[in-house]
Amino acid sequence: MRFFWYNICAMTINRRLLVCLVAVAIVGMATLIAVICRWSLSDDGNVADSYIRAERRSGDASAAETVIDKRSKAGRSRPSGAKTREKPVLAVLDDDEGDDRTPAERDLEERIEKALEDEDFEAAIACAGEALKCKVGEIRQNMVDTLGWFGAKALPELTPFLADDDNDVRESAMSEWTMALADIEDDAERIGAIESAMGILNDEDSLEELSNEYIGVDEKLAVESLVRIIDGGGSKEGVEKAKETYEFVTGDEWASTEEAARWIAEEYEPSEEP
Repeated sequence: MRFFWYNICAMTINRRLLVCLVAVAIVGMATLIAVICRWSLSDDGNVADSYIRAERRSGDASAAETVIDKRSKAGRSRPSGAKTREKPVLAVLDDDEGDDRTPAERDLEERIEKALEDEDFEAAIACAGEALKCKVGEIRQNMVDTLGWFGAKALPELTPFLADDDNDVRESAMSEWTMALADIEDDAERIGAIESAMGILNDEDSLEELSNEYIGVDEKLAVESLVRIIDGGGSKEGVEKAKETYEFVTGDEWASTEEAARWIAEEYEPSEEP
């Protein structure tokens, strides 16, 4: 009888021990998966660093999760090399009786076409300023397509077309601009281009897409750029998005340029990655 009760007790203890071991294993696996997922969202672990810093500053894990969620939605990918694209087919304006283009506009159209045909970058960017002021939407569209084909090196000339009055030209410019940006791997260069664009954009979706690029880069680089947008007197929508992004990066609401400088001096923590 004593042996019987001994076996019952032993079986009970073994079951409890097994349950404990299974529970420990589940918790350990969940923790491992969480760590892997957090790091998988980053380029060289920068986003994970941002998460940790945001959580430490705010003391609110749920608020810090927004950093990861925002960066995940951005889905930024770094290209392995420059893109290869076929030349665009430019719009051909008919020389009919209703054509009211001026001789200067006709000449501009021909110069844009020739620059693309000859793959002459200098000739293309020489047309950009004139095309930006041109009243003929098709000519501005041709300029956007031509600059887009030249890629990242044409971003400074392409950027002003993001604020074109014509919706079709504006959307095309944004598409070409985004593809050109993908050719840039250096964070400082990317942020510089984004800074210029956010200063003139007023489209909420485009601003949201570009602001995501600030998540995961060096925080000092991000904050200095955002301050320039806010102080630059650009579009109201761009300034508001910059202030919102500043809060994401620093964990603090935007207060002033002086407060941003204080944050960099006292709270900025360089990334552990080189």
